[in-house]
Amino acid sequence: MMIRVVMTIFLMTVTKAGLGQQVNIDKIRKDYAEAVKDEELCEHNFDILTEEAKSTTEKVYLAAYEILMAKHMGNPFKKISQFKEGKKHLEELIKNNPNHIEARFIRWSVQVHAPSFLGYKNNIIDDKNFLVKNLHKLPNEEAKLIIYNYLKGANPYLKGAQIFSTNELKELEK
Repeated sequence: MMIRVVMTIFLMTVTKAGLGQQVNIDKIRKDYAEAVKDEELCEHNFDILTEEAKSTTEKVYLAAYEILMAKHMGNPFKKISQFKEGKKHLEELIKNNPNHIEARFIRWSVQVHAPSFLGYKNNIIDDKNFLVKNLHKLPNEEAKLIIYNYLKGANPYLKGAQIFSTNELKELEK
């Protein structure tokens, strides 16, 4: 009888451990732009990343979704608090990994779209220039294409120095 109980507990523990969702970073990347508009998708990816993010890239997207969660909150104080928490995590990741291409992309995209009253706009041009010079170094071709398409698609909505010139878009396309 005791052996049955121990085996049952063991099997339940092993089964439960095996049910943890793994991070599909390619899907997380693809969902990033859509999660701005889709609260359920944003929450789903945020939950997965909160539990499973281990690599720097996964942690970068965790910070990104943490920031996006603020967009879906109703209470303005919670929104600002959520945004600041995600921003803090993103900035820590960039401080520790200044040449991480996706981290710089995420910060660029957040700063371009963040309301000016949040005061989070000071790295747009530096990150833009960094991306122009370094996107081609990203080893994951799918990630490179997702980011390039995002940047190219955002270009018509940008103003001033944020706009990617024709030459910069050609450089990004490599």
